Amino acid sequence: MPRIRLLAALAAALLAALAWYFAARPVAVAERWVGGLASASFAPFRDGQSPLTRHYPDPAQIEDDLVRLKGVFRGIRTYTAREGMDVVPALAERHGFALTHSAWLGRDPAINAAELQALINAANRYPQAIERVIVGNEVLLRRDLPVETLIAALDQVRAAVRQPVSYADVWAFWLKNPQLAEHVDFITIHILPYWEDEPAAVADAETHTLEILARIRAAFPGKPILIGEIGWPSEGRNRGPATASLPEAARFVRALPGLAAAHGFDYNVVEAYDQPWKAQLEGTVGARWGLFDIDRVQKFTAAGPVEPFAHARARALGALALGLVLALLVLPAARSAAAAVVAAIACQVLAAGAVEAAYGAWRLVVAPTSLTWGAQKLLFLGADLGWLAPDTVGRAYRALADSAAPLARGWAWVRGFGVLLAVALSVACLRDALAGRASGRYDGHARVGYALCCAGALGFSALFAYAGRYLDIATPDLLPALLGALALAAVRRSAQGRPWREALALDPLRRRPACWLPWLLLLAAVAVLAGEGWALAHGEDFVQAHPGLGERLPLLAAYLVANRELLGWVATLLALALPLWAERRPVHPA
Repeated sequence: MPRIRLLAALAAALLAALAWYFAARPVAVAERWVGGLASASFAPFRDGQSPLTRHYPDPAQIEDDLVRLKGVFRGIRTYTAREGMDVVPALAERHGFALTHSAWLGRDPAINAAELQALINAANRYPQAIERVIVGNEVLLRRDLPVETLIAALDQVRAAVRQPVSYADVWAFWLKNPQLAEHVDFITIHILPYWEDEPAAVADAETHTLEILARIRAAFPGKPILIGEIGWPSEGRNRGPATASLPEAARFVRALPGLAAAHGFDYNVVEAYDQPWKAQLEGTVGARWGLFDIDRVQKFTAAGPVEPFAHARARALGALALGLVLALLVLPAARSAAAAVVAAIACQVLAAGAVEAAYGAWRLVVAPTSLTWGAQKLLFLGADLGWLAPDTVGRAYRALADSAAPLARGWAWVRGFGVLLAVALSVACLRDALAGRASGRYDGHARVGYALCCAGALGFSALFAYAGRYLDIATPDLLPALLGALALAAVRRSAQGRPWREALALDPLRRRPACWLPWLLLLAAVAVLAGEGWALAHGEDFVQAHPGLGERLPLLAAYLVANRELLGWVATLLALALPLWAERRPVHPA
């Protein structure tokens, strides 16, 4: 029997290795670019640095990051003329980069004045390096300033510098504020198909980009146009048919130079480096637009295959190794060859889920699902209702921003401990099931942990249904508990011959929460779909493009069906309910 157990463990590992080979092998991406990309957004924040906490890169770090871009980009675009970026014009001149320098405008008049003066000074001091300047970025989108104040700032800079001057915003805001065109030398629009009110798949992104460009050219004939932000995220949640992944990002970015040459437009890729601090505001997807990751490793080159997901090989090897360890812990209790094979396969499946959950806890450390994000939303609500003074909100927001990273790292440790606990309980329950125990010693503990996992899923689903735009879809966090329960059912079925309903029931005692928890999980699945559909249906540009409800509904249905990640979350909620549904009728010991 020991030899059979070992063979079962090895056979399951080989099957898992084959599955991981197909899942983690590099993806062929046909597109390639020739020569350097035109320009990239340059915000060289490193791990632990953030404008929210006022921790900025030093000049040596900025130069190091700029030099790394040589041969990849011909130019760079900044977003502020201060906060350490005052050294960029001299560095750009030294290293031969064409610079689009900018002033950041917000709600503070004093900071705005300092930004404008810093931009003017830099433009006049480094006329050879600074080819053009941008006054304000998405100010109207954020509703930080009225258009009249923005126009005054544009006029001030145009009168003081020799370089062409522009303002940068999402393309739709130029159509809503056409008077801005009289106060700029060129128009800077942002086209991000992933973030559109009507998100586009990467296969349709080129057509989408050209359609928008044609609309802007028709609205402002003869005016030079710069696509100031264009790109694709390499990681994060999906939006309808728009999938955030490394292969999709490679397809989109590699096609840009050819598209720009064929249709005669200038562009700036967003962005050079990943920005982890943005995850606090926009989730994982907001932090993963860089061509280089936070460790300054280029994600993909001009040509060649691309990893299907980040750290694919390491995750695959880690899951295989963990699955083998779990099998060696569990299989000594097996009393038949069939049960040993089922248990070995179950261990590999459980290990894959555990590694994905642990990876998420380690990788996605700062995200809007943190406690600080919820507190920030309450602050903004209090300000909107007039309950809190702006100064109070500002101070509290700064305190929350300062505490976000350590709190999120603490939460990551909690998540990691949860993964460890789920795996440990699963191993104990699997051993009991293989040994033929009708009611395992740890079944009650496992069920309490499972109920807590379900409660977390309900809480996240409620938050996602209410405001899910920037939330990571948390399916990996549920995998250890769910896969552990399903693995236990399979082993009970194989080792003890129990009917599936009885095998699925976590606890034969049928505690009261099972009566209502599966119904809530079903309701959560519906709420998540409804919330995502509602958010898409009320996008301003989407409504304008499709005013009729009959026209909108089929599109919304198509977007929901295309979002496989969202459907995966819904399926996970329904699967979580299965062991609880199984307890709704009395079960009898074998």
